[in-house]
Amino acid sequence: TMVKTPFQAPRRLRSDKDGNLWIAAFNESQIVRYTPGTGAFMRLDLPVVPQGSDTPYSLNVDRARHQVWVNGTNSDAVYRYDIATQAWSMFPMQRHVTFTRDVEISPKGQVYVTSASFPSWHIEDAQPTLIEITPQ
Repeated sequence: TMVKTPFQAPRRLRSDKDGNLWIAAFNESQIVRYTPGTGAFMRLDLPVVPQGSDTPYSLNVDRARHQVWVNGTNSDAVYRYDIATQAWSMFPMQRHVTFTRDVEISPKGQVYVTSASFPSWHIEDAQPTLIEITPQ
């Protein structure tokens, strides 16, 4: 069954502990929660100014802590959305022009992101990287 989305080009989706799907809406500078049981979509703007200036390439869900982690491709930042409190946090990257591409969460809660591997000349030091974030 095709699911019609209220946004363009859904990409990189993960499920939370309640069975909702979280989807990166790259073109809209949003993440979207889809509830399969009801078919409802809830769209959340990334916390950036000006609105729409960042593009979430991927996301991942920390099911243990009920948080969604999103990489900001254009901002040199990673964002955390706390599902319970509906609060955003921003974590700046240590390098400039990182173009982060993926997010993974360890069982202990460390968050790992990788930067684009091609072309790497745009990244500070011209090296793709693995970056660890230890959130508070």
